[in-house]
Amino acid sequence: MLRLLPFLILSSASAFEVLDVGAPRTGTQSMHNALRILGFKTLHSGYDSEKRIPWCEYLFANGPLQEALDTLEGYDAAMDEPFQLVYEEIMEAFPKAKFVLTISDPERWFESYVKLIAGMSTTDWLHGVRGFGLFYEERKDHPEIRYCAAATYWGCEFANFTEESKRQCLEAYQHHNERVQQVIPADRLLVFNFTAGWAPLAHFLGKPIPDEPFPHVDLAGLIFERNLPESAQPVSFLQESVQLNTEL
Repeated sequence: MLRLLPFLILSSASAFEVLDVGAPRTGTQSMHNALRILGFKTLHSGYDSEKRIPWCEYLFANGPLQEALDTLEGYDAAMDEPFQLVYEEIMEAFPKAKFVLTISDPERWFESYVKLIAGMSTTDWLHGVRGFGLFYEERKDHPEIRYCAAATYWGCEFANFTEESKRQCLEAYQHHNERVQQVIPADRLLVFNFTAGWAPLAHFLGKPIPDEPFPHVDLAGLIFERNLPESAQPVSFLQESVQLNTEL
């Protein structure tokens, strides 16, 4: 996914500091909360689906990079799909930015996605009248946009997978983690294990260690494991994530 980067005229988004380059379902929601506790204004694309759209256009439909970068204005950090795919663009645009790679056991990562997609199949999320449903309908001339969700760009099929498609998906996931570590300079990258707690992350980002437990959050998984009746759910699980976060 190498691209030639044009000269960029950046807005106040030039203050951007941290990109989580871990795949979705490797703790991006926990990292979102952890970075907020450390004082960063953080964008999680699962909680703000409209911010994904310019990045999907850029990656899969030759959309303009500058419009995608503009979504970062006012944020210090970002994570979740498809942000983990654009580390080279972020390195170029923000020379002082740092990167955090969250890693999960490949089998565990795959199973987590399988459970999430199974839960989502009971809702109308992918075919709703807002968010990605409308986004896809409006862009039928760019069918490649559909590759932007649920690791489809890695050949993953979580609803009706075969042993072959699973193997391809896991290999692509592992290749991503390996390439991130090859491309991003070691002094700008933290390979992070959540069991390590605050110290490595806080030290890497130059922040004091918080006097509270490290957050472990999976609102999306919690929502779908509840198996709420469709009539009780908002159109988008992204919207519900925000509502549930407010209620907890």
